[in-house]
Amino acid sequence: MNASGENLSEKAKYIIVGIGKHARTIPKTPKLSFPDATPEEKKALQSWVRKGRSPYENGWYIANESGGPMDFINALRFLEDEYQEFLKDPEGYRGCPDEQPENGNSPSGSSADDLPF
Repeated sequence: MNASGENLSEKAKYIIVGIGKHARTIPKTPKLSFPDATPEEKKALQSWVRKGRSPYENGWYIANESGGPMDFINALRFLEDEYQEFLKDPEGYRGCPDEQPENGNSPSGSSADDLPF
């Protein structure tokens, strides 16, 4: 405990992200370390955090293998890899699985009018 009676171990479990009225407290997680991050990645991360966002989340809602939000740097790398894959073969790129075929039918071959509800 400190002089004001606060339990320091409890306080150390959270960090404040953001400034002023946009500040919020988030649980502290193990420090992310990106020793191989490029200067461009570090600059993008700094900009992201300056806006009051968590480095442990991303704005694209990309999830990691366990279903939680992917951290910012790895999400940025994932998007870059996907973009490079698209540039290799735009016609053969797998695209978004939610896209409808050009004929307007759903992937199963039935249209929305055939649904029983």
